[in-house]
Amino acid sequence: MKKKHETSQKPSFIPPLAARMRYDHTARPGMVNWYNPKQLIVTGIKTLLSTLFGLYSDFRLIEAYGQSAPRFEDYSKAIKQDEQGNYVTDKQGFYCLDESREREEVWIDYVSDLGDGFNSTYTIAYYLSRPTLCLEDTDSNHSHITSRGNILVFGGDQVYPTANKKAYETRLITPYYLAMRYSEHPHPQVFAIPGNHDWYDGLVAFTRLFCSRKWFNGWQAPQQKSYFAIKLPHHWWLLGTDVQLNSDIDGPQIKFFESIAEQMQEGDRVILCNAEPYWVSSSKYGEYDHTYNENNLFFLEKLLKKQIQVFIAGDQHHYRRFEFVPEDSKGNPDHSKKVVKITAGGGGAFLHPTHDFKEQYIKEHFSEQITSKEKRMFKRMKDFPDQQKSRQLCRGNLLFLAKNKTFGIVTSIIYLILAFAVFGVDSPSPPDGSFGDSLVITIYKATHSIQAIFWMLIIAGGFWLFTDTHSRRYKWIAGCIHGLSHITAALLINSGVIFLLRSYLELDWGPGTLALYMLFMAIGGWVIGSSIMGLYLYISLNVFGRHSNEAFSSLKVEDWKNFLRIHIDKEGNLTIYPIGLEKIVTHWNPAPLTDTGPLLEPDVKYPEIRKAVPKLIESPIVIYPRISSK
Repeated sequence: MKKKHETSQKPSFIPPLAARMRYDHTARPGMVNWYNPKQLIVTGIKTLLSTLFGLYSDFRLIEAYGQSAPRFEDYSKAIKQDEQGNYVTDKQGFYCLDESREREEVWIDYVSDLGDGFNSTYTIAYYLSRPTLCLEDTDSNHSHITSRGNILVFGGDQVYPTANKKAYETRLITPYYLAMRYSEHPHPQVFAIPGNHDWYDGLVAFTRLFCSRKWFNGWQAPQQKSYFAIKLPHHWWLLGTDVQLNSDIDGPQIKFFESIAEQMQEGDRVILCNAEPYWVSSSKYGEYDHTYNENNLFFLEKLLKKQIQVFIAGDQHHYRRFEFVPEDSKGNPDHSKKVVKITAGGGGAFLHPTHDFKEQYIKEHFSEQITSKEKRMFKRMKDFPDQQKSRQLCRGNLLFLAKNKTFGIVTSIIYLILAFAVFGVDSPSPPDGSFGDSLVITIYKATHSIQAIFWMLIIAGGFWLFTDTHSRRYKWIAGCIHGLSHITAALLINSGVIFLLRSYLELDWGPGTLALYMLFMAIGGWVIGSSIMGLYLYISLNVFGRHSNEAFSSLKVEDWKNFLRIHIDKEGNLTIYPIGLEKIVTHWNPAPLTDTGPLLEPDVKYPEIRKAVPKLIESPIVIYPRISSK
């Protein structure tokens, strides 16, 4: 056995990328521009390839091959110390356990959907890595002192837009390095759950970073697979699943958790962490797509019976909590058996709306396992931001053109293609016609040209494919209306441009006029096409609750971030502190160079700092120890 590795992980220099980001704000990546044409193409290709290869080559099966018997990380025991009080580690630097001593308490930090813009990601990393946080509870006018987690759980989608080595280094590793590049003993440890964006390279970069038993900056990384189990003090467990791209868990993973379940004792309770809040998806989309009610996560719930009391997921970039509190024999709420379901995807990615989901109650959906009478109803307790603020933010889609300037390239090309499909390069109309004449000619040629009809069908089909896929009825109606809106706009713009050039300006049709025609069509397609897209997203989300991802990715909202801090205390109480920031820090100063301190700190001369302070989203959620029946 060895003592501690005092210098093995202690940094002696700052990597070049971190040094640049420390002093040069232009080196810090901004929020992903999802509607940039190049980004749309790259993301589309990555999604298609990862989905196709994921169907036939599941990395989870590969990593399970040849592995030893399922094991869990044990945090229920204290760390072993020698006679001098030094922590004892193995050859790899991981702590040895003292089987004779129980760990009295543990702190856990949970953060999900990070690795997007630098300011949003680093704001969370900065506050999360501080040794303590004093959190103001505005509901009760109390303050709570919390400690940095002994365990850090990354809940999914560690990097955007797609996973690769460079993206991880730029958008995740470096911001967290600047926040905490080293830690003193006892070192905290990190565990990571892969989300769909982590799977876009087949999980290669993810496993290299988190499953190689190395370090992640100031955190040890003992994880060996893309899923894990952690035994915690006072009969608590934390399980992390890997649902790949299909919102499901594979056979070897089921066997792993079956083995873990066999090692649990009566009275043990579980914190279940998934990459996606399937309880929301089942309620929202279950009636349209039954696959949401038939995945193996429900099997996992059945396997663990009623032991799961805390469900946590990311994927949705906001905070939302549902709660079920049973009654005891006297009809009083039994908070020792409370079950909470929390979505907390506020680690750095763009904000998702909270008003897209209107239900105030959700119920369990695995109907084949329990009777209707036994189904538990979960009450919606809190949203961050609230639904009114979410609706207000959604109005930004009415300014879609200003927020997504380059997207107009797409609609400009579409409108130009349709115009040339209708008229080609020949003179489109006589020089003395009115706007009405131009419109009649345009409609006639559009409806009597095989080429024009073909392209109109292609354009309508493209927007149909873009439409929210969960409801076939909505897809057909809204998709066709959206596509026809662009076709109509293109034909109207075409008629207007022809009238302007031929009748109003009285220009002869030639190369110069053709160039002006193309320019005006492109400008019209850019402005009108982008505006129609923004209006479509606004109506879809606010009226029908659809396109929540597309409508808010266009806004790239950096603010309204969140993470969870969980404490299991000496008495066995589990307390969840939901931590939120309405504003993020956007101005940073280089901090004094120390081993364990941050390398960037908020610039206090900017007034935003007063608002960019972590506070409790709601009062702490407490689950008390169960009273023994003996």
